[in-house]
Amino acid sequence: MGENRFTVLASGTFVRGDLFSEDTLIIEGGVEGNIVGARVIVKARGWVHGDVTCRALSIEPGGVVDGAVKVSTQPSLPPGQAQPEGLPPGEEDPPALTMSSPGAEHENQEE
Repeated sequence: MGENRFTVLASGTFVRGDLFSEDTLIIEGGVEGNIVGARVIVKARGWVHGDVTCRALSIEPGGVVDGAVKVSTQPSLPPGQAQPEGLPPGEEDPPALTMSSPGAEHENQEE
């Protein structure tokens, strides 16, 4: 049976800095920095102010990611680390998707 490993950033916890996780990272608190990981889950009260690069991303209703998001099947590596030899080169990366809180696109529009 495979081991289910995960890291939880609990509600009421705030981290300022970049995070890297080879396993599942569950964000219930806040992160001000970039995240690189295998799987990232932003819970309903969780928030990230920074870029997220991962293989799988889940954002529950109420969760916030304010930054560029890149979800790719390529292995996630910590910033500054070269791709290991032997891995096939990836296809051209799609443009990053920028996400913001709901309703933000209507803030500057006149009614």
